[in-house]
Amino acid sequence: MLYYMLVFGMIFLPALIIGYQIFPKRFRWVCLLLASIGFYFTFSVTLFIFLIVAASISFGVGLWLEKMNLDKKGALKQLKDKKTDGSSAKEAKAALKAKYQKRTRLILTLGIVLALSSLLYLKYYNFFAENINALFNASKDAPILPIRSIALPLGISFFTMQAISYMVDIYWGKYSAQKNPFKLLLYLCFFPTIVEGPIALYGDMKDQLYVGNSIDPDNVIRGYTRLFWGIMKKLVIADRLSPAVSYLFNPDNKTGGASVIAAAVIFTVMEYMDFSGCMDMVIGIGEIFGIKLPENFRQPFLARNASEFWRRWHISLGVWFKTYIFYPVSMSGLSKKWGKFAKDRVSKHLTRVVASAIALLPVWLCNGLWHGPKWTYIFYGVFYFVVILLELLLEPVGDGILKLLHTSKENKIVNCVRIFKTWIIIFAGELFFQADSLAEGFRMFIDTFKGFKLSILWNGDALNWGLDKYDWLIVLAMLIVVIIINLIREKGTDITSALLRKPMLLRWGLVLALLMVITIFGCYGPGFEEVDLIYAGF
Repeated sequence: MLYYMLVFGMIFLPALIIGYQIFPKRFRWVCLLLASIGFYFTFSVTLFIFLIVAASISFGVGLWLEKMNLDKKGALKQLKDKKTDGSSAKEAKAALKAKYQKRTRLILTLGIVLALSSLLYLKYYNFFAENINALFNASKDAPILPIRSIALPLGISFFTMQAISYMVDIYWGKYSAQKNPFKLLLYLCFFPTIVEGPIALYGDMKDQLYVGNSIDPDNVIRGYTRLFWGIMKKLVIADRLSPAVSYLFNPDNKTGGASVIAAAVIFTVMEYMDFSGCMDMVIGIGEIFGIKLPENFRQPFLARNASEFWRRWHISLGVWFKTYIFYPVSMSGLSKKWGKFAKDRVSKHLTRVVASAIALLPVWLCNGLWHGPKWTYIFYGVFYFVVILLELLLEPVGDGILKLLHTSKENKIVNCVRIFKTWIIIFAGELFFQADSLAEGFRMFIDTFKGFKLSILWNGDALNWGLDKYDWLIVLAMLIVVIIINLIREKGTDITSALLRKPMLLRWGLVLALLMVITIFGCYGPGFEEVDLIYAGF
């Protein structure tokens, strides 16, 4: 059962709204927990055990870390009460802090290793086994590491990252540890976020999930409007483009020139509509219950460089990597050693570039691996690492060119050029992201420079990609609507709030029109192949 299915929108969600409202306020979080478990069980009952394990580890480690922090405060207070001279007191205090820091780090490390163990085995074991067997030329009949049939629990990457962020936040002393294991389980398995995120941090969720406010009619309208908007993006645009993506990325259908560029562009549009559509559904569902989930997209195709693109695309993943990998690495001993070495030896700009490289490399390696156990995903992460470093390295050159031209980055023409340059980076990255293998990715990339014929856009070739002219017209029409909405949002306008201020007839007319578009033009039912949510596999 997924968010765009009829059974979810017309049965599961309305029944939950009624049940939630009937429950006493203090126990409404229990209603959400039961609904989340039931939702998960529609995918798998047995694999829910991995979520229980993740919740148990993070719950136990959180309490343990909090106890150690309290013990440290008590020990420091006792030390303060003792009458010792100044230098001895400072030494004793420093030694005590170091002792407890070592213990809490060991506890946190243990928690992270335990939390990652299931993810690493279930998601990456076969990848490492295949590569080790290939490295040592082991035959399929006598492999060094056997290939196993492993079922992957729904949302394992998402709930594992949330569990780790929870433990690290307790270690940093940001929040008190959750004393109720079932409340922590709700945070990890909350049904709107379990499939594709967003990766919601505990600090953003703890006061919303458990408060149990009554259902607000305006929130229901806002939530269902955004739910329908997301379903439209998924069923009308993304799923309609799926046959073209399958055709163009099929190695048997040798494409070249403009066809390869079309493949990269069409897949990028499909991926964006699929993933951002799901995020619209998820955020809309949360809004119904008065729960504000973090936005995961902010008009990413208006970004002017690769760094800005990733501040607008899959925002919650970027925030997680920045908070729990980039900042700790940038403050690590290695970064500090580089800073000391580079002082008075190299320019400030080069010092900053190398310092950024030290912190960004693990971020982008993890980003690639997070998407899945494929070399194309790892290459995708390294690709953005190199591009972002090059942008940072060449920044003074770009500023110098703009100065010579007597203009600035805010110039409209300059902005358009920068956005177009970012599109090239995005499409090139997505070409490798979707390719079956690195070899196929490089083959397609090289083919972009061969047999380039723009005539495929009007000579009928595109009608061989699994879509007829009416499909292309529907996609184009709805893309124009999405682009207009995104441009309005870029100006800071809240579309849904603006809709709620309209007269009731107009308001409901627009909502019903959106529902009619889904009903008439959505790809579902007999004759259509169901297309899974892309990021549900990550």
